[in-house]
Amino acid sequence: MRRDLQEEVNAMIADAKKREPLREELERLETALDTPPVPGELTSWASMVRKSFDGACGAIVGQIQTVHPEQIEEIEGQDPELLARTKQLREDDQSNREWCHRLSQAFADFETKAKRAGADEKQVMEEQQTLLEDALKFVTHVRKQETAIRSWLQEAFQRDTGSGD
Repeated sequence: MRRDLQEEVNAMIADAKKREPLREELERLETALDTPPVPGELTSWASMVRKSFDGACGAIVGQIQTVHPEQIEEIEGQDPELLARTKQLREDDQSNREWCHRLSQAFADFETKAKRAGADEKQVMEEQQTLLEDALKFVTHVRKQETAIRSWLQEAFQRDTGSGD
């Protein structure tokens, strides 16, 4: 009986990974964030990073709206004792959605400022660094959320609830 349960859990995790386009999007975003701008090309760099972020943001919000609710409901269905955890997962999803929108606006604003700065790129370098740091923190937070959902999904199936096998 235990083996069938483990196979079901493994199948669900494999299915979740297939339905998770975030890994590639997040890797592309990290590459864009790690790519330094060529002197004199800050405007082009800002545009490239904004587009990369908006692409990743679309995938993240899509994951939050379509995949996560099913996974969280499955966790609750398997183990109602995990309701406090699923409440936190939902709150983190909302936080990520809001953070995504804030950063998207910040990248658009930075692109505008980079255009205005023109050849005097030094005037926006500090803001650029702050934005990059915040975006990398966001990527880390999104990855943690994905890992947490997969972990709690697996835990929901494996927990011994004391009902006996």
